[in-house]
Amino acid sequence: METNLRNSSKTLNFTEKKKISLYSIGVNLFLSLIKIAGGIFSGSAALTADGVHSLSDLAASVSVYIGIIISNKKFKSFPHGLYKVENLVALISAFAIFFAGYEIAKDVLFGETTLIKNLSVALIVIGVTVVSTFLYSRWEKKKAIELNSPSLLADSEHIKTDFYTALVVLIGVLGQFFGYPIIEKIAVVIVVYFIFHSGFEILKEATKVLLDASLDHESITEIQEILQNESKIKTINTITGRNAGSFKFVQLDLALNTDSLSEAHDIAHNIEEQIKDKMPFVEKVVIHYQ
Repeated sequence: METNLRNSSKTLNFTEKKKISLYSIGVNLFLSLIKIAGGIFSGSAALTADGVHSLSDLAASVSVYIGIIISNKKFKSFPHGLYKVENLVALISAFAIFFAGYEIAKDVLFGETTLIKNLSVALIVIGVTVVSTFLYSRWEKKKAIELNSPSLLADSEHIKTDFYTALVVLIGVLGQFFGYPIIEKIAVVIVVYFIFHSGFEILKEATKVLLDASLDHESITEIQEILQNESKIKTINTITGRNAGSFKFVQLDLALNTDSLSEAHDIAHNIEEQIKDKMPFVEKVVIHYQ
Protein backbone atom coordinates (compact mmCIF):
# COMPACT_ATOMS: atom_id res chain seq x y z
CA MET A 1 0.00 0.00 0.00
CA GLU A 2 2.80 2.42 0.98
CA THR A 3 4.67 1.58 -2.25
CA ASN A 4 1.55 2.34 -4.29
CA LEU A 5 1.17 5.67 -2.52
CA ARG A 6 4.78 6.57 -3.26
CA ASN A 7 4.40 5.58 -6.91
CA SER A 8 1.24 7.69 -7.09
CA SER A 9 3.16 10.60 -5.53
CA LYS A 10 5.91 10.24 -8.16
CA THR A 11 3.30 10.28 -10.93
CA LEU A 12 1.72 13.43 -9.50
CA ASN A 13 5.20 14.97 -9.17
CA PHE A 14 5.91 14.28 -12.85
CA THR A 15 2.47 15.51 -13.99
CA GLU A 16 2.82 18.74 -12.01
CA LYS A 17 6.33 19.42 -13.35
CA LYS A 18 5.17 18.81 -16.92
CA LYS A 19 2.21 21.18 -16.44
CA ILE A 20 4.38 23.95 -15.01
CA SER A 21 6.92 23.62 -17.83
CA LEU A 22 4.05 24.05 -20.32
CA TYR A 23 3.00 27.21 -18.47
CA SER A 24 6.56 28.52 -18.91
CA ILE A 25 6.39 27.90 -22.65
CA GLY A 26 3.14 29.87 -22.81
CA VAL A 27 4.55 32.75 -20.74
CA ASN A 28 7.69 33.07 -22.88
CA LEU A 29 5.71 32.89 -26.13
CA PHE A 30 3.38 35.65 -24.87
CA LEU A 31 6.32 37.84 -23.79
CA SER A 32 8.12 37.37 -27.10
CA LEU A 33 5.09 38.47 -29.11
CA ILE A 34 4.19 41.55 -27.05
CA LYS A 35 7.82 42.74 -26.83
CA ILE A 36 8.47 42.47 -30.56
CA ALA A 37 5.13 44.13 -31.38
CA GLY A 38 5.70 46.80 -28.73
CA GLY A 39 9.21 47.47 -30.00
CA ILE A 40 7.96 47.92 -33.58
CA PHE A 41 5.08 50.26 -32.64
CA SER A 42 7.08 52.31 -30.09
CA GLY A 43 10.29 52.52 -32.09
CA SER A 44 12.32 51.02 -29.25
CA ALA A 45 15.16 48.90 -30.60
CA ALA A 46 15.96 47.74 -27.07
CA LEU A 47 12.43 46.42 -26.59
CA THR A 48 12.50 44.66 -29.97
CA ALA A 49 15.88 43.10 -29.13
CA ASP A 50 14.49 41.99 -25.79
CA GLY A 51 11.60 40.32 -27.60
CA VAL A 52 14.05 38.40 -29.79
CA HIS A 53 15.94 37.44 -26.62
CA SER A 54 12.67 36.07 -25.19
CA LEU A 55 12.57 33.67 -28.14
CA SER A 56 15.73 32.09 -26.72
CA ASP A 57 13.94 31.86 -23.36
CA LEU A 58 11.10 30.10 -25.17
CA ALA A 59 13.57 27.58 -26.61
CA ALA A 60 15.01 27.04 -23.12
CA SER A 61 11.54 26.39 -21.69
CA VAL A 62 10.85 23.87 -24.46
CA SER A 63 14.12 22.11 -23.56
CA VAL A 64 13.02 21.98 -19.90
CA TYR A 65 9.74 20.35 -20.95
CA ILE A 66 11.58 17.79 -23.10
CA GLY A 67 14.03 17.14 -20.26
CA ILE A 68 11.21 16.44 -17.79
CA ILE A 69 9.57 14.03 -20.26
CA ILE A 70 12.83 12.14 -20.88
CA SER A 71 13.76 12.01 -17.18
CA ASN A 72 10.58 10.05 -16.45
CA LYS A 73 11.34 7.33 -19.02
CA LYS A 74 12.55 3.88 -17.99
CA PHE A 75 15.13 1.88 -19.96
CA LYS A 76 16.89 -1.40 -19.16
CA SER A 77 20.24 0.16 -20.01
CA PHE A 78 19.60 2.89 -17.38
CA PRO A 79 18.53 0.89 -14.28
CA HIS A 80 18.78 3.95 -12.01
CA GLY A 81 16.53 6.01 -14.28
CA LEU A 82 17.18 9.12 -16.35
CA TYR A 83 16.52 11.57 -13.52
CA LYS A 84 19.81 13.40 -14.14
CA VAL A 85 18.46 14.68 -17.46
CA GLU A 86 16.80 17.38 -15.33
CA ASN A 87 20.21 18.39 -13.95
CA LEU A 88 21.64 18.39 -17.48
CA VAL A 89 18.84 20.73 -18.58
CA ALA A 90 19.59 22.93 -15.56
CA LEU A 91 23.24 23.04 -16.66
CA ILE A 92 22.22 24.11 -20.17
CA SER A 93 19.89 26.75 -18.66
CA ALA A 94 22.81 28.15 -16.66
CA PHE A 95 24.78 28.77 -19.86
CA ALA A 96 21.64 30.27 -21.44
CA ILE A 97 21.47 32.69 -18.49
CA PHE A 98 25.15 33.62 -18.99
CA PHE A 99 24.45 34.23 -22.68
CA ALA A 100 21.42 36.38 -21.81
CA GLY A 101 23.58 38.49 -19.50
CA TYR A 102 26.21 38.88 -22.21
CA GLU A 103 23.60 39.89 -24.79
CA ILE A 104 22.07 42.48 -22.45
CA ALA A 105 25.48 43.98 -21.68
CA LYS A 106 26.52 44.03 -25.35
CA ASP A 107 23.25 45.60 -26.59
CA VAL A 108 23.06 48.29 -23.92
CA LEU A 109 26.74 49.15 -23.40
CA PHE A 110 27.85 49.00 -27.04
CA GLY A 111 24.62 49.32 -29.02
CA GLU A 112 23.36 52.44 -30.74
CA THR A 113 21.01 54.83 -28.97
CA THR A 114 17.56 54.95 -30.60
CA LEU A 115 14.76 57.52 -30.35
CA ILE A 116 11.40 56.53 -28.88
CA LYS A 117 8.41 57.31 -31.15
CA ASN A 118 5.64 56.16 -28.82
CA LEU A 119 6.59 56.20 -25.14
CA SER A 120 3.20 55.02 -23.84
CA VAL A 121 3.26 51.78 -25.87
CA ALA A 122 6.78 51.00 -24.68
CA LEU A 123 5.86 51.67 -21.03
CA ILE A 124 2.73 49.49 -21.20
CA VAL A 125 4.64 46.55 -22.70
CA ILE A 126 7.50 46.93 -20.22
CA GLY A 127 5.03 47.20 -17.34
CA VAL A 128 3.28 43.97 -18.38
CA THR A 129 6.67 42.25 -18.72
CA VAL A 130 7.91 43.41 -15.31
CA VAL A 131 4.76 42.32 -13.47
CA SER A 132 4.29 38.99 -15.28
CA THR A 133 7.93 37.86 -15.07
CA PHE A 134 8.26 38.87 -11.42
CA LEU A 135 5.09 37.06 -10.33
CA TYR A 136 5.60 34.00 -12.52
CA SER A 137 9.28 33.48 -11.64
CA ARG A 138 8.44 33.65 -7.91
CA TRP A 139 5.56 31.18 -8.31
CA GLU A 140 7.61 28.79 -10.44
CA LYS A 141 10.50 28.91 -7.96
CA LYS A 142 8.10 28.08 -5.12
CA LYS A 143 6.70 25.11 -7.07
CA ALA A 144 10.19 23.98 -8.09
CA ILE A 145 11.23 23.84 -4.43
CA GLU A 146 8.05 21.95 -3.50
CA LEU A 147 8.65 19.43 -6.31
CA ASN A 148 12.43 19.37 -5.75
CA SER A 149 12.91 20.03 -9.48
CA PRO A 150 16.31 21.45 -10.55
CA SER A 151 15.19 22.11 -14.13
CA LEU A 152 12.12 24.12 -13.06
CA LEU A 153 14.25 26.02 -10.54
CA ALA A 154 16.71 26.88 -13.32
CA ASP A 155 13.81 27.90 -15.56
CA SER A 156 12.42 30.21 -12.87
CA GLU A 157 15.82 31.91 -12.63
CA HIS A 158 15.96 32.15 -16.41
CA ILE A 159 12.56 33.85 -16.51
CA LYS A 160 13.71 36.16 -13.72
CA THR A 161 16.42 37.43 -16.07
CA ASP A 162 13.55 38.73 -18.24
CA PHE A 163 12.38 40.71 -15.21
CA TYR A 164 15.85 42.24 -14.84
CA THR A 165 16.06 42.87 -18.58
CA ALA A 166 12.71 44.65 -18.55
CA LEU A 167 13.96 46.92 -15.77
CA VAL A 168 17.03 47.80 -17.85
CA VAL A 169 14.84 48.51 -20.89
CA LEU A 170 12.52 50.64 -18.72
CA ILE A 171 15.41 52.65 -17.28
CA GLY A 172 16.91 52.99 -20.75
CA VAL A 173 13.66 54.19 -22.31
CA LEU A 174 13.06 56.74 -19.55
CA GLY A 175 16.71 57.83 -19.57
CA GLN A 176 16.60 58.47 -23.31
CA PHE A 177 13.24 60.24 -23.04
CA PHE A 178 14.56 62.62 -20.39
CA GLY A 179 17.96 63.05 -22.07
CA TYR A 180 20.13 60.87 -19.79
CA PRO A 181 21.17 57.76 -21.80
CA ILE A 182 24.10 57.10 -19.41
CA ILE A 183 21.58 55.91 -16.77
CA GLU A 184 20.87 52.81 -18.85
CA LYS A 185 24.55 51.87 -18.96
CA ILE A 186 24.94 52.17 -15.19
CA ALA A 187 21.83 50.10 -14.54
CA VAL A 188 22.90 47.31 -16.89
CA VAL A 189 26.17 46.72 -15.04
CA ILE A 190 24.26 46.10 -11.80
CA VAL A 191 21.65 43.89 -13.47
CA VAL A 192 24.21 41.76 -15.34
CA TYR A 193 25.98 41.06 -12.04
CA PHE A 194 22.78 39.57 -10.58
CA ILE A 195 22.12 37.59 -13.76
CA PHE A 196 25.59 36.02 -13.74
CA HIS A 197 25.28 35.27 -10.02
CA SER A 198 22.02 33.36 -10.62
CA GLY A 199 23.58 31.45 -13.51
CA PHE A 200 26.63 30.52 -11.44
CA GLU A 201 24.50 29.13 -8.60
CA ILE A 202 22.53 26.93 -11.03
CA LEU A 203 25.75 25.82 -12.76
CA LYS A 204 27.33 24.91 -9.42
CA GLU A 205 24.38 22.83 -8.18
CA ALA A 206 23.88 21.03 -11.51
CA THR A 207 27.58 20.19 -11.77
CA LYS A 208 27.66 18.81 -8.24
CA VAL A 209 24.79 16.43 -8.99
CA LEU A 210 26.19 15.34 -12.36
CA LEU A 211 29.51 14.56 -10.67
CA ASP A 212 27.71 12.55 -7.94
CA ALA A 213 28.49 14.88 -5.05
CA SER A 214 27.25 13.70 -1.66
CA LEU A 215 23.80 14.51 -0.32
CA ASP A 216 23.36 17.91 1.26
CA HIS A 217 24.08 18.34 4.97
CA GLU A 218 20.38 18.78 5.84
CA SER A 219 19.41 15.43 4.26
CA ILE A 220 22.23 13.55 5.98
CA THR A 221 21.28 15.13 9.32
CA GLU A 222 17.64 14.12 8.83
CA ILE A 223 18.66 10.52 8.03
CA GLN A 224 20.95 10.46 11.06
CA GLU A 225 18.09 11.55 13.33
CA ILE A 226 15.90 8.75 11.97
CA LEU A 227 18.64 6.17 12.59
CA GLN A 228 19.37 7.38 16.11
CA ASN A 229 15.76 6.60 17.08
CA GLU A 230 16.16 2.96 16.00
CA SER A 231 17.07 0.87 19.07
CA LYS A 232 18.36 -2.09 17.01
CA ILE A 233 21.21 -0.05 15.49
CA LYS A 234 24.48 -0.52 17.37
CA THR A 235 26.70 1.71 15.22
CA ILE A 236 26.16 4.06 12.28
CA ASN A 237 29.30 3.55 10.21
CA THR A 238 28.56 5.71 7.17
CA ILE A 239 25.72 7.72 5.63
CA THR A 240 26.25 8.56 1.98
CA GLY A 241 24.10 9.23 -1.05
CA ARG A 242 23.60 11.25 -4.20
CA ASN A 243 21.01 13.33 -6.01
CA ALA A 244 19.53 12.64 -9.43
CA GLY A 245 16.97 15.13 -10.74
CA SER A 246 14.22 15.47 -8.13
CA PHE A 247 15.22 12.33 -6.27
CA LYS A 248 17.76 11.15 -3.70
CA PHE A 249 19.56 7.80 -3.50
CA VAL A 250 20.79 6.82 -0.01
CA GLN A 251 23.45 4.31 1.07
CA LEU A 252 23.92 3.23 4.69
CA ASP A 253 26.52 1.08 6.44
CA LEU A 254 25.19 -0.06 9.85
CA ALA A 255 26.08 -2.44 12.67
CA LEU A 256 22.91 -4.04 14.08
CA ASN A 257 22.13 -5.52 17.49
CA THR A 258 21.09 -8.96 16.22
CA ASP A 259 22.61 -12.28 15.21
CA SER A 260 19.57 -13.28 13.16
CA LEU A 261 19.85 -12.68 9.41
CA SER A 262 16.06 -12.66 9.08
CA GLU A 263 15.66 -10.07 11.84
CA ALA A 264 18.46 -7.95 10.33
CA HIS A 265 16.63 -7.98 7.02
CA ASP A 266 13.39 -6.87 8.72
CA ILE A 267 15.24 -4.08 10.58
CA ALA A 268 16.82 -2.84 7.33
CA HIS A 269 13.44 -2.91 5.56
CA ASN A 270 11.84 -0.96 8.43
CA ILE A 271 14.63 1.65 8.30
CA GLU A 272 14.17 2.03 4.54
CA GLU A 273 10.41 2.56 4.97
CA GLN A 274 10.95 5.16 7.71
CA ILE A 275 13.38 7.15 5.56
CA LYS A 276 11.10 7.06 2.51
CA ASP A 277 8.07 8.06 4.62
CA LYS A 278 9.81 11.04 6.22
CA MET A 279 11.79 12.10 3.13
CA PRO A 280 9.37 11.98 0.16
CA PHE A 281 11.99 12.49 -2.56
CA VAL A 282 14.11 9.47 -1.60
CA GLU A 283 13.93 7.00 -4.50
CA LYS A 284 16.07 4.19 -3.10
CA VAL A 285 17.82 3.21 0.14
CA VAL A 286 20.63 0.62 0.04
CA ILE A 287 21.61 -0.70 3.48
CA HIS A 288 24.75 -2.71 4.20
CA TYR A 289 24.58 -4.25 7.68
CA GLN A 290 26.66 -6.46 9.92
